[in-house]
Amino acid sequence: MNLQQLLKHITAKTLIILDIDSTLVQTHKRNEAILRSFAKDSSHSSSHLFEQAECFPFEYGYYQALARLGVTDEILKQEVSTYWRQHFFSNNYLQHDLPHDGAVDFVDWLNQKHIPHVYLTGRPRPLMWDGTLSTLNSLGFPVREEILHLKPHPTDIDELFKSQKMAELKKNFSQIIFIDNEPRVLNQIDRDHPEIDLVFVDTCHSPNVVPPSSCLKIKDFREMVQGLKTS
Repeated sequence: MNLQQLLKHITAKTLIILDIDSTLVQTHKRNEAILRSFAKDSSHSSSHLFEQAECFPFEYGYYQALARLGVTDEILKQEVSTYWRQHFFSNNYLQHDLPHDGAVDFVDWLNQKHIPHVYLTGRPRPLMWDGTLSTLNSLGFPVREEILHLKPHPTDIDELFKSQKMAELKKNFSQIIFIDNEPRVLNQIDRDHPEIDLVFVDTCHSPNVVPPSSCLKIKDFREMVQGLKTS
């Protein structure tokens, strides 16, 4: 099945399951803001370098930004890693996220057509619930508490949490379309729920992993929106 064929089958009996980070939203500006805050909060002798930190779309994490700054000190890298993890998985920097091209239009189409959809993310609920609700709405992704699913604990493994939640979400629907950027997650869903249609958003993801060969692939949502308008 190609993308056009998949889109033609979308009905009110279809459930669209949407990831958030690096699927609907770009997180590079969140990373950049965190690195620049590190310059103020760290007492390391080289922390001033981070005042000029830059992160760009489709970069995975902040590692390329460190390379551009010439950071090689392992102690400094560890300090940055700890600081980044503390702040990336929090409510405090979510206002820096930006929508991916076409993503708002796609969700708007789902709402116009009354197509059921939910948000399923590896963000930890105890740390990111309030910020996720407020920033998704402000970016143009209307969200209510009942269609937003964050993992219960920060230590939960993303792909296992999503697979378990998928078993609940797919009940009462004749078709499920799952849209995610992370091959590890898509591979898990393909193994556990082979009947689900998978769409790989080819933005940035963990290295050295490839999605299932059956996945449909998009770079952003513009192609999908165009297909919906012409189908």
